[in-house]
Amino acid sequence: MASRFLRMEYNHTLGDATALDPRFKKVAFGDARAADEAFQRIATAAGRVTLSSSEPSQQPDQQEGAGSAAEGSVVWRYFHDRVAGAVSTRNPTADAIMEVRSYLEEPLLPKSSDPLKWWESWATLYPRLTKLMAERLCIVATSVPSERIFSKTGQIVSERRNRLKPSKVRELAFLNANLP
Repeated sequence: MASRFLRMEYNHTLGDATALDPRFKKVAFGDARAADEAFQRIATAAGRVTLSSSEPSQQPDQQEGAGSAAEGSVVWRYFHDRVAGAVSTRNPTADAIMEVRSYLEEPLLPKSSDPLKWWESWATLYPRLTKLMAERLCIVATSVPSERIFSKTGQIVSERRNRLKPSKVRELAFLNANLP
C-alpha cells in the first residue's frame, strides 16, 4: 500500500477532492503540510470564484433595523450609504478564506452520509466552496469504467474486424458502453 499510494495526498486533484469532502477534511491527510497546501489551493481558487447576483450572499440587509418613519431621516440615509459602500468594497479573497475557515470548524460528517446532500444544504453559507465542490467532487475515483471500455473496444476490433474505420469503432464503443 505504501509504495502504491506514496505521496498521493500531494496530488492536487485528489487532495482538493478529499479536503472538500465533509466526511474527511484534514483527517484523511497523513501529512499536515499536504492538508495545509490543499486548503491553501482551495482558498485561492475560491477567491477567484465569481458569485452572480442571483446567488445568496452573506451580506447584511441594508434595510434591516430601519423603521418606516426613520427611512427618510438624513442620519439613516447616511448610515445606509456607508454600509452600502463597505459592502461593495468587500475583498473576495478574504471572504474565501473566511469560508474555508468556517468550513473547517464544522464537525465531520459521518462516513455513511452523503456529502452532496450536505453541500446542498450548506450552499447558502458556503457559496464559493459549493461551486468548487461541484467541480472537484465529480471526479471518478476509480479507473474501472475506462478500463472496461478499453477492454470492450479490444473485443470489437479483432483480427476478423480489423478494417473498421476509427469513427465506426468510436460509435460501437459508445453504444456498448451505454447500452444496458
